[in-house]
Amino acid sequence: MSKLVILLIAAALAIALLLAGQLTGLVSLNFGGGTDAHRYKNAGVLEAVCDAEVSRPGDTLAPPFETNRLTLPVVINFDDSTGAYPGEYTISMNRKGTVHVKDALIEIHRPAMFKRYGAVIVGEYVTVNRQTGELKQWLELDDGKKLQLITGTCKRTDNAPF
Repeated sequence: MSKLVILLIAAALAIALLLAGQLTGLVSLNFGGGTDAHRYKNAGVLEAVCDAEVSRPGDTLAPPFETNRLTLPVVINFDDSTGAYPGEYTISMNRKGTVHVKDALIEIHRPAMFKRYGAVIVGEYVTVNRQTGELKQWLELDDGKKLQLITGTCKRTDNAPF
């Protein structure tokens, strides 16, 4: 009987140390299922709402830019590998972009070829970081430069973690 009590106390102590982080490195209890790529659901549709700051250039690409705060929805369809947000350039709810996923980062890209602000815009990119909720949107210009237009923070519409 005393051996059983000692065994139970030892097991309880080991669990307490694990929960306290004392045995991290010796034993790993990875409830996330492995790497970051396996922690996130990459199937179905992900809907998020983002509190964003939008910077709009004037007639040229020279600052100061007009800035507004907007609430923007973002919709990612992992099954179709498409994504959209109500953009002003090439990606919109009607003209979706292609989704690429790398761990926590979701990138939506759509090629473009139009002239605005005195430069040729060759692509639009939007990223949503599922770990931090950070949203970024930029345009790629023909000279290789990036024009950052939107930054913000997103949350899923169903309040579940990304």
